[in-house]
Amino acid sequence: MSAAVKVAIYPTQTEAVIAAEYLRANGIVVTVMGDNAGGAFSGLTLSKGFEIYVPNEDEALAIELLENPPEPDEQTGESNQAEY
Repeated sequence: MSAAVKVAIYPTQTEAVIAAEYLRANGIVVTVMGDNAGGAFSGLTLSKGFEIYVPNEDEALAIELLENPPEPDEQTGESNQAEY
C-alpha cells in the first residue's frame, strides 16, 4: 500500500465530497478527512477544513484535475445556448 499525500483542503464537507467524487470518477482513490462534530456543526466553520488525500502516484494528476475542472457543459454534454 502506498503512502497518501494531501492535495487539497476545503472549508466545507460538501465541497470536499464533491471534489472527491470528481477525482474518483477519474479513477483516483480518495480519502476525505475532517471533523464537523458528526454533522452538528456542519454549517459553521469551526473546523480546520476537510482535507483530500490521494496515493503518492496520483498526486500530480489529482492536482491537475482539481486546478482545471471541466466546463459545466463538458460534464453534461449540454450546450450553453438556450433553445427557443
